[in-house]
Amino acid sequence: MTGFYVDVLRKLIANGTASLDDRVLVVCGGPLDQLAMGIVGFTNATVTNLDDGMSNNRQDVENLSYEDGSFDLVIVHAGLHHCHSPHRALLEMYRVSRKCVVAFESRDSLVMRAAIRLGLTLEYEVNAVSADGKAGGVANTGVPNYIFRWTERGVKETIVSFDPAYIPKIDFFYDLRLPVQRFARAGQAALRTFSLIIEPLSRLFVLLFPKQCNEFAFAITRTRQLQPWMADSEMVRMS
Repeated sequence: MTGFYVDVLRKLIANGTASLDDRVLVVCGGPLDQLAMGIVGFTNATVTNLDDGMSNNRQDVENLSYEDGSFDLVIVHAGLHHCHSPHRALLEMYRVSRKCVVAFESRDSLVMRAAIRLGLTLEYEVNAVSADGKAGGVANTGVPNYIFRWTERGVKETIVSFDPAYIPKIDFFYDLRLPVQRFARAGQAALRTFSLIIEPLSRLFVLLFPKQCNEFAFAITRTRQLQPWMADSEMVRMS
């Protein structure tokens, strides 16, 4: 589960977007995020969650208590789709970030829609709800959350609607993870065998059809570059 997570963060460090001494905030986080932060080597990371059982730092990502620009890097891994409003949660992350927001979420695609129709993946995350039916769903309630899936255009439109004066830099990352273990646990031997057979071809699939992959991440970097019409207005004001 941490492979793609760690790989993307390391790429952002390598290209200078992030640094190991950045002040990092992880929202909707838990033990997996703690593990990933340790593997990557971040020295100042705060992991938060709405569920006190997942983290000692309680924060509602849709209404963060931090001031604007409080953290260099703000990260979420498979958490936005548990929110009442994934867009509001992303914008709260953007608000409290100084440098960059990184999100790992599901991508809307033709392959994903076909997988839902075939019953290979879920539309509502029923299996996320706890055994007692009281937590794990939307906003950590007992109601199974709808799995909101993003597109590149949707990410850009969300950010530029919120902060239209500046041009953001948005990088997208793709990978393919075959659910071999899930099929095995469910007793679906035929699907597990099929997954094992096609797994060696997964790298080729990523190269040829990246936007049809089931692992998707995006990094939104604050460039502080004004839109051309804003830059012209600023020059007039200063003159």
